[in-house]
Amino acid sequence: MQKLTEDIFLLIVFAVCGTFILAASFIFFFIRYQRRINQQKAAMQKAELEHSEQLLHATLLSQEDERKRIGRDLHDDVGASLSNLKMIMSQAVETTADKPAFKPLIDNIITTVRNISHSLSPPGLALFGLENTLHELFDNFNAAGLVKVNFENEPGEKINSFDEQTSLALYRIIQELLTNTVKHAGASNILVKCFEENSYYIITYQDDGKGLSAGRDKKSGMGMQNVEARLRMINATSEMPVAAKGFFIKITVPAKMV
Repeated sequence: MQKLTEDIFLLIVFAVCGTFILAASFIFFFIRYQRRINQQKAAMQKAELEHSEQLLHATLLSQEDERKRIGRDLHDDVGASLSNLKMIMSQAVETTADKPAFKPLIDNIITTVRNISHSLSPPGLALFGLENTLHELFDNFNAAGLVKVNFENEPGEKINSFDEQTSLALYRIIQELLTNTVKHAGASNILVKCFEENSYYIITYQDDGKGLSAGRDKKSGMGMQNVEARLRMINATSEMPVAAKGFFIKITVPAKMV
């Protein structure tokens, strides 16, 4: 009887141990399966994000190609046609004593076409570098009288050594920030600074407009999404702390990009 009891006890112990081992194995394989599922999900999300990033970069590059084409057509075709029209009309009325009224109008149209073509595809980047092109951009905004732009560039012509993609990206970013300020901020003054800090080039942009509230998503607008996308294209980063007044962004560009 005692042996039977011991055998039953051993059977119970073996059954409990087997059940425990089976449960532990099930839990182990479930956790392992769940971990594999999570890894696959993370890999898919990463792949989707990289694909979206590649699509956005391709879209931005395609936009730049289209801007160059339109800007070139405006400058070469429309601008040249207007200049020829002005010359022909001037010759037709050169005997008139009074100054033809159409001349100022055509001059304004030619200037407008030139400004649009340069905005679409700034030729100064390749010819004169980023510094002069930024000065021209700021001069155009100042001439419009909507806002006063000040530019402090400590490195001077050193920023002209940026490669073509970096120069164009920084130009477009600053152009986007200026447009946002004029359209939405109600600012009177803008200060753009460029300086060197350790092994980085720093560009800060600040206006005295209404700024962004602390609870507002600073990168929710399409314009700011484009800014962030262009920064990633050149391995640059940005910081946008809530300023006491106005809008502020700090852009950090690695020196290796120059």
